[in-house]
Amino acid sequence: MNQATRKPTTPGDILLYEFLEPLNLKINDLAEMLQVHRNTVSALVNNNRKLTTDMAFRLAIVFNTSAEFWLNLQSAIDIWKIENNPRTQLELSRIITAEDFIAARKQQAKDVA
Repeated sequence: MNQATRKPTTPGDILLYEFLEPLNLKINDLAEMLQVHRNTVSALVNNNRKLTTDMAFRLAIVFNTSAEFWLNLQSAIDIWKIENNPRTQLELSRIITAEDFIAARKQQAKDVA
């Protein structure tokens, strides 16, 4: 089993602590700049919603960053959650590779013949 690593920082936390607070911006301000509803920004900042590609492009424009910057933050969270979820890891361990599946099919065909 892999050693647990620290959960990566979420896009919402980066948004709040690295952009909104230093610039003295409120959620309403950012929603207006992004041209989205206040609830959309609030859910993202409070980590109740995943970052979408559309939102990554909007944030990149507002803060003069790249969409990749924001998407990489979300990707790191998504990967961490999969790697640290025992149920998901169990499900993944049951997956059969294409190579093994084809080999088993060939063996089954030989056994029938």
